[in-house]
Amino acid sequence: MDSAKNTIAVVDGRPFFEKAVRYGLEQGILTSADLARMETDGPKGIVQIADHFGTAYLRTDLESAVARMGNLISLYLEDFSNGDLRLAATSLRDNTLLSHSRGGSEMLKRLHAMPGDTSLHARKVDPQAQKIYLNERSFAFPLSLAAYRAQFEQCRANQMRIDFARWLARQLKASPDEYEDYSAEEVIGSAMLLLHVAPGTLSLPSKSEFVKLLEALRKKTFKAKPATLDAFLRDAPEDFRQMTRLAMEEFIASALPRLRSPEKSADEILHAEAQGAFFVREAPEEDVVAYDKLVAREWVRITRGDADDPAVLATIFLCVATGHPPKAAALLKEAKAIIAAFRERGFDDRAVESFVDSHAPFEQREDLKSMWSQDLRPDAEIHLADNDPQMPDAYMERALRYFRRNCVANWKGGKR
Repeated sequence: MDSAKNTIAVVDGRPFFEKAVRYGLEQGILTSADLARMETDGPKGIVQIADHFGTAYLRTDLESAVARMGNLISLYLEDFSNGDLRLAATSLRDNTLLSHSRGGSEMLKRLHAMPGDTSLHARKVDPQAQKIYLNERSFAFPLSLAAYRAQFEQCRANQMRIDFARWLARQLKASPDEYEDYSAEEVIGSAMLLLHVAPGTLSLPSKSEFVKLLEALRKKTFKAKPATLDAFLRDAPEDFRQMTRLAMEEFIASALPRLRSPEKSADEILHAEAQGAFFVREAPEEDVVAYDKLVAREWVRITRGDADDPAVLATIFLCVATGHPPKAAALLKEAKAIIAAFRERGFDDRAVESFVDSHAPFEQREDLKSMWSQDLRPDAEIHLADNDPQMPDAYMERALRYFRRNCVANWKGGKR
């Protein structure tokens, strides 16, 4: 039988520190004097590590400190030497064990300080959180060099993405306090939309401006203007120039088809799809009104612009729940028809929920449904009913009084 097929691969699972020492002794790089120095130097570092994470007076803390020191030295040595045992052994000969363990500790601190995601909030190192991280990664869950480097590269990519988003925001007239609660991807998404549509003013959009960008994008006559992107990048740093073009390619391939599709309103894109993946600037109150008018024109028309008035909402919901056209105010005959329909068939909850989902601004929908199901409907079911034989309401007088108190009644003596 071919001997090559019978070869067993041997995996050396020893810590890199131990492998470097063994190699150094075998190759004559390390001597007995070097080992004696390590034996003298090691306990000093062990006591310091034990005191940092616990106390040097407990055996268990000292034992964990031995493991911690070995893990930190191994991490630093393997990274420094890039796996070259000769270079690692030479470093052990020329430097103290404490300097190597400190090197591993600094590597972990540097990794902890890097961004684990692409959120744009200001970051500060929390000493307590850093200590907890070092505690875990030096003992309970030590990182291999491969895992460390993979995490480091991911964090470095996150930082580049963050720097890119902040640069875009500066160029497009947004301040850090405006975008600190967003992610880099959300700022980049809005920047690419803006640069693709190329309106007259290049500044990151407010909510109402976002709707206008989407409306322009969805017009059949829309044509992209690449010259706007070229002009924007004329004086850009080379790294950001390349990142912008890549981001635009990704935007056109992935986001653009969804944005141009009429299946989703601007309101749903901004609020219903995991925060929409777009940044919008906070705007004054009048801009919020303008936004509502843009995204929920039918809602504004039905409520007559008084969507904050509970009486208007109550009138509309009672109309819809009894199968009548939604109206912000009711005549006497309409109020009687609503009451009669309720007494005959009850309320149609699904009709109200469907109406809200079809017409109301997305952010208000859950509150409006809750208002109907938890407040208005239970109360109206009591006061509009005629099921008390001791107090008959054949002429709806009691029900109409309730209607006048809680709704908009357009008849003589009917207004609240």
